[in-house]
Amino acid sequence: METRMIHWPDSMFTFLAKDGLLFSQDAFGMHLATFERFADELPADMLEYEAATYYANIVLPYSPVVLKALEKVAATGWEIRTIAPDHGPVWRRDLGFILDRYKKWAVQKPANKAVVVYATMWHSTESMAKAIAEALAQAGVSVKILSLNEAHRSEVIFELLEAGALIVGSSTLNNNMLPQMADVMTYIRGLKPANLIGAVFGSFGWSGESVKDLETALKGMKVDVVAETVSVRHVPGPEALEKCHELGRTVASELAKRLSQK
Repeated sequence: METRMIHWPDSMFTFLAKDGLLFSQDAFGMHLATFERFADELPADMLEYEAATYYANIVLPYSPVVLKALEKVAATGWEIRTIAPDHGPVWRRDLGFILDRYKKWAVQKPANKAVVVYATMWHSTESMAKAIAEALAQAGVSVKILSLNEAHRSEVIFELLEAGALIVGSSTLNNNMLPQMADVMTYIRGLKPANLIGAVFGSFGWSGESVKDLETALKGMKVDVVAETVSVRHVPGPEALEKCHELGRTVASELAKRLSQK
């Protein structure tokens, strides 16, 4: 069965009927090397994390193709007992564990979670990020806050896989966002996450172009910017931090509306 673009043009599923064995190529895999050969020999939380990380960083942009492939497999009537992907352990029990997750991830239904990603130079943008995260949490939203001084781009997209909002912030360097933020925004754009709302914040000393560039980047990724951008010169004081709280509350309110419509 052809499964083009999961995630190569020549991808395919091969079914060995006598053994009920599906060779799934890149689907249902993970970048995990262990002494254990089978998924049921590994902890469930490890499987969850590694499968989600693989999907978010490899398969996510091909989610529409994944949904069609799942439908095609279901229509065949194949009695699949084992799934053997190119990467990671073989699935021989509880196949629903991975099949159900692929369907959920491919649909990209928004969740009550916000990912706050920031790049900071002298901690001003960091203070703003923490204020926004605090307001989101107080409004009942699950929050993951990531500093790009520490977090890798693959971690950011992993957290976005089951989220509903992306809030990004950066200080300004040489009339641009910080390089690590530019790296992450380019990476996210290529992986095409869908159905996200978002907002932008940042600090600056001279001109403050970072927030404008970030807002343009979010809109280019089809993220619906739902709150007024907060931009602060130098260190944020009480008034600026209250604007950050308001940004967080606005995103939380809009996210609740979107979730109630699903």
